[in-house]
Amino acid sequence: MEKQRLISRSSRREFLKKAGIGSAALAALPALGELLAAPVLASDRIGFKLVAASKMGTERVIMAGDGQLTDSEATGGGTFVHFSTTDLSIIATGVWKANRLRSFTTIGTPFGLATSGIADMDIDLIPANNERIEGRLQIFCDLPGSGRFTGEDEGFILMVGGKTFSQAGVGASLFTFGAPS
Repeated sequence: MEKQRLISRSSRREFLKKAGIGSAALAALPALGELLAAPVLASDRIGFKLVAASKMGTERVIMAGDGQLTDSEATGGGTFVHFSTTDLSIIATGVWKANRLRSFTTIGTPFGLATSGIADMDIDLIPANNERIEGRLQIFCDLPGSGRFTGEDEGFILMVGGKTFSQAGVGASLFTFGAPS
């Protein structure tokens, strides 16, 4: 009986020690969180998101996608639908992939982790027939209330096959600091 009490007392003592260490660790989490967040915010990666439609006579393009930008490259991609407005027939549909970053410029004052800006990149469009088509995509983001810093409507300009599809101001784009790797 005495032996059993010694075990339970020592087990309680160990438990209380561990609980005390655990409580101290929990109390330190906010400070640790700030330390861990700093490298993420210092990241050289900018995230982008795009969902927008173009305007251009009888042909239009809807694009959606996301990815990351660094000082020297663009990665990511999304989907597209190229269609005729006269009879709503689909001309091409498929995916697009970022290839090369030409430039990225932040504009104005950041709003939290978001910023207005312009990204210019080379992309490949890969329609359902798998015939790769080279293009150029410019993404414009003006945060709400920030004015028109980019000089363009929110969205994109796509240059492909000798045609330029400019944004209709329908849709949204966003650039964010500290995108995960």
